[in-house]
Amino acid sequence: MSSSRALLITLFLGVLALFLVILFVKKSNSIQDAQSYTKLNPTCREFKIHTKKSNLVECFLNLESVSDLPVNSQDDDTLYLPMARFIGERFPHEFPLRVRHIFSLTDKLTDSIGISGTSISLIKSKNSAWKNKINGCKFPGPCPVMPLKGSAIPQKYAKEDKKAERIFRNKFSAIGEAPVNAILPGKILKIGRDSLFSVIIYHSENIYSKISGLYSLSDYAQIGNEISQDSAIGFLPPKDTAFIFVEITRNGKYELWENFLRESRE
Repeated sequence: MSSSRALLITLFLGVLALFLVILFVKKSNSIQDAQSYTKLNPTCREFKIHTKKSNLVECFLNLESVSDLPVNSQDDDTLYLPMARFIGERFPHEFPLRVRHIFSLTDKLTDSIGISGTSISLIKSKNSAWKNKINGCKFPGPCPVMPLKGSAIPQKYAKEDKKAERIFRNKFSAIGEAPVNAILPGKILKIGRDSLFSVIIYHSENIYSKISGLYSLSDYAQIGNEISQDSAIGFLPPKDTAFIFVEITRNGKYELWENFLRESRE
C-alpha cells in the first residue's frame, strides 16, 4: 500500500515538473520573441508579457516632451503617435506621456492602446475610437455634461414643422435655486433678461448654447468671461421644481440634447 502511494506521488511530481518545464519554455519563448520585437522596434522602450494572456505583449513608450516623438514613424507607431503628437501640440501641459501598446506577438494585431498624461487617460481598443477613460467621451471632441443636477425632459416635434423646430428648447428640471452650469467650457457672448435671465455661450468648434430661465446670475456670468463646466453661471427660480431651457446649435443646426450627449460617448 505504501509503495503504491509512493509511486503515485512520484508520478504526480513528475507530471508537475513536466508542466512547469513546458510553462517555463513557453514563457521564455514569449520573452525572447518580445525581446526580438523590441530590437526591431526601438520606440518600444519597455516591454512585459501581458499579466493574463501570455501571447500578448505590453509595449511602453515614455515621452517627456514633444521632442521625444520619433521623427519617422514605423507601422505600429502610426497607431498611437499621431494622437500623442496631437496632445503635445494642443495640451503640452499633459507631458510626460506614457503610451501602453498591447498586441499579439503571433499576428501583430493590436489589442488596445492607452495614453496617460498628468490629467488625461485615453484608451483605444481595436476598431474603436479614442476615448477618455475618466469621462467616457470620445477624444478629441466635445464632452457635454448636464447643465444641472436634475433631469432632462425629452421633447419631440414633427420634423416637417419648421416653426416648432425654431422655437424648440431642450428642457431640464431640478429643485428650485439649484446651480446651473454650462454644458461645455466656453466664452460668454451675451446676457439677456426678460422676466428671467438667458446666457449665450460659444464653446468653440462652431458650437453655441443658450440657457434660458435663470432666476439670478453668478459672479462668473459676465460678457467676455471664459466659463468652465465646474462654475455655475446662474440659479433656478425658488420653486419646488423649476426649469431651464437650453438651445444647442452646431454648424448652424439645432441639436437635440439626447443626440448631442449620446454622440460624444458612442
